[in-house]
Amino acid sequence: MYDAEIGTPPYAGRRETWLIMRLPVIGNTQALRWRTSVGAAAISVAQRVASSLRCQGLRAKLATATDLAELDRRLGSDAVAGSAQRWKAIRGEAGWMTTYAYPAEAISSRVLSQAWTLRADEVIQNVTVYPDATCTATITVRTPTPAPTPPSVILRRLNGEQAAAAAANMCGPRPHLRGQRRCPLPAQLVTEIGPSGVLIGKLSNGDRLMIPVTDAGELSRVFVAADDTIAKRIVIRVVGAGERVCVHTRDQERWASVRMPQLSIVGTPRPAPRTTVGVVEYVRRRKNGDDGKSEGSGVDVAISPTPRPASVITIARPGTSLSESDRHGFEVTIEQIDRATVKVGAAGQNWLVEMEMFRAENRYVSLEPVTMSIGR
Repeated sequence: MYDAEIGTPPYAGRRETWLIMRLPVIGNTQALRWRTSVGAAAISVAQRVASSLRCQGLRAKLATATDLAELDRRLGSDAVAGSAQRWKAIRGEAGWMTTYAYPAEAISSRVLSQAWTLRADEVIQNVTVYPDATCTATITVRTPTPAPTPPSVILRRLNGEQAAAAAANMCGPRPHLRGQRRCPLPAQLVTEIGPSGVLIGKLSNGDRLMIPVTDAGELSRVFVAADDTIAKRIVIRVVGAGERVCVHTRDQERWASVRMPQLSIVGTPRPAPRTTVGVVEYVRRRKNGDDGKSEGSGVDVAISPTPRPASVITIARPGTSLSESDRHGFEVTIEQIDRATVKVGAAGQNWLVEMEMFRAENRYVSLEPVTMSIGR
C-alpha cells in the first residue's frame, strides 16, 4: 500500500548494521606481543571502536559470543553447511539465498542504497574494506524460490561460489572469492546503518520525515500525544515497517479497528508471542487535593507489559504535557499541535511536520467515537 502512495525509494523498515573486524594475526605479531592473547587484543579493539561510535551519537555496543552465534544463524549458516547447494544458489530453512557481486564502478553511495528497493524476504549487503584502501561489495538476497535472474543489470552472480560468498558475510575467516575483484575505496561512501523508520509526514520544505521507533541493540521509548486519527496511523505504520505490535489496553473497542495479523490487542500485561513493539496507554495520576480525591482515586491504571519489549510506544491524549524529567525518558516524542500538524522531537532536535493521511489507512482508523447501543 505504501509503495503505491509514496513510490519505491530506498526505504528499509527493518535494518541493522554489524561491524565485523578481522585481525591478520601473523602480520600483527609485533603489536600483539603486548597482549595476553589474541582474543584480548580483539576485545580491546572492539571496545575502542564501539566507544568511538557512541561518542559520535551512534548507539553501538560490543557483541557477545551468543550474539555472534545468533548472527551466523540469521545469515544462513544452515544453508552454508547444508546439502542443498546449487551452482547459482543455496537453500536454508528460511529460503533460497543468492549472492551477487558489485562491479568496481558500481560501488558508490547511490548504487548501494538501491539494494533496499529490491523485492525480497531479506537483503544482506556486505562492504569489506581492506588495509590497502581497497574494498569489495556483495549483496545476498533471500527469496522463497531460486532467483532466475539478477535483480539488477549491474549485479553479477557469483556462480559456483554461493556457499563461500554467504560464509563471507559471517563472523569468521573470510574465504577467497575467485569471482570478485578488489577496487580502490571511494573517497566518500555513505551507507545507511539503521532502519529508515516510520513515515510521519512532510516538513515545510517538502521533504518527508521518517523517525525510527525501534533499535536493534538497545531499549527504545516513544511518546505520542495525539488523537486516535494520528496515533493509530503511527501504530499501523510501525506494523507496515515489519514489526509485530501488541497493544495493551483496557478499552479494546477503541483499538478494534487496527486489529490485523501482525497486531494483537490484549487486556493483560503479558504480550502476544514474538512481540517486538508494545503499545501502552498513558494515564496521569491525580495528585492529592484534585477534586477532593486522593492520589490514584478513580483513575484507571494503564497496563504495563511484562516482560517488557525492547520498544514501547506510549499513547496519550492530545495536549498531554511531560515534565522535563519524564521527557528525558523517551527517545522520541510526537505531540499533536493542531488537526494535522505534529511536533516531533528526537536526538535534541525538533521538527514541525504535516501528518500525511493516506486514504488506504482510513479503514484502520475510526474517525468517530465508537458507540454501542444495548437493548434491554
